[in-house]
Amino acid sequence: MKRVGNIYELIYDMSNIVQADQTARKGKKSRYGIDLHDRNREANLHLLQQRLVDGSYKTSAYRVFEMVTDAGKLRQIYRLPYFPDRIAHHAIMNVLEPYFVNSFIRDTYACVKGRGIHDGVKRVKQALRYKDETRYCLKMDVRKFFPSIDNVILKRLLRRRFKDVRLLALLDEIIDSSTGVPIGNYLSQYFANFYLSYFDHWLKEQKHVRHYFRYCDDMVILGSDKAALHRLRAEIESYLKVNLNLTLKNNWQVFPVDSRGINFLGYVFFHDHTRLRKTIKQSFARKIAKAKGHRRTEVVGSYKGWCMHGNCINLYKTITGMKLFSELGITVDSAPMSGEKIKINRVVNKEIEVVDYELNESKYNESAHRKCLKLQVRYEGELRVIFTGSNMLIKAIQQVNKAMLPFKTVIVEQSGFYQFT
Repeated sequence: MKRVGNIYELIYDMSNIVQADQTARKGKKSRYGIDLHDRNREANLHLLQQRLVDGSYKTSAYRVFEMVTDAGKLRQIYRLPYFPDRIAHHAIMNVLEPYFVNSFIRDTYACVKGRGIHDGVKRVKQALRYKDETRYCLKMDVRKFFPSIDNVILKRLLRRRFKDVRLLALLDEIIDSSTGVPIGNYLSQYFANFYLSYFDHWLKEQKHVRHYFRYCDDMVILGSDKAALHRLRAEIESYLKVNLNLTLKNNWQVFPVDSRGINFLGYVFFHDHTRLRKTIKQSFARKIAKAKGHRRTEVVGSYKGWCMHGNCINLYKTITGMKLFSELGITVDSAPMSGEKIKINRVVNKEIEVVDYELNESKYNESAHRKCLKLQVRYEGELRVIFTGSNMLIKAIQQVNKAMLPFKTVIVEQSGFYQFT
């Protein structure tokens, strides 16, 4: 792969730094660092630019704390100040991300836009259609992956991808600011994925492994021959040790797919069905039980995708108590609604989730006392707002008690009239 150069100037371009500042603050629960930065925002951004230009940027001291994950594991988390570090890291990745992603194989999913968990689920399901080729599974992961990443090797691998001297000096400084790759650092997820990318290509291009999937250091290989997978595992262990100074955990397994299922990406995969992992189900049930009002809607929406990608519709109904519109027994002859305003024809014949509704007098037909229905729906994972004067939809929604919300439906158009199905 051709090495990339002459891109350092793009990192310290002021438009890129401003964009990095805007991106870095998105979704942050704690705004203390952001508010502190905003008091002198313009001066701070120019100061960061100057440090990047003259090479004086240095990583700030990490704040280290421990956190228990949903799986019950204790993780040591490293956090950097919002300014200058988080902004600097986003400025770097705004430029480098496409070069990193282009070096990844198709079936690696961590920190790749458009290739999240559900894309991985779809790809594993597709592979399992080839039953003869996927009878056995080799499942493995790396022992203490992030802390075990060798800084010297990582820097050497980066030099196989980039040749910009100033860029490499900046990346070296960030890498050497800690031992291994610290969990919680924005750049860490990209460094970690890149660290295993040459191993991925070795598996695909030299060992000719067809069905290989990786999420961070969690790896799954499917094959038709159990003994061949055992031999491959030994070669993998040797490659990782010699080339990357990594060690596989002792809990690696080779097993028949149909007898146990593949526990990967939050699901358990079999050839003929897919189940949600037990810990995900338990977490789902706990959060639903505690959630109230709009928070409950958010929780239901976040887990809906998980259930829809597995054979979990009954679980979804049981835990949420949510029914399909057709199951509500309806026949037809609060806070402001948020979401992008869209036209109703955009969702015709598409599955939506009706989250809330309002019925008001139409502003355009006040003299005729016409009604206007305002629907808040979840479509393509996002909240949207639809306005309609459809009499059929209005008659239907008038029979829906707010306690029945949310519900799933498809709006169809028949003979010029809209209706729920």
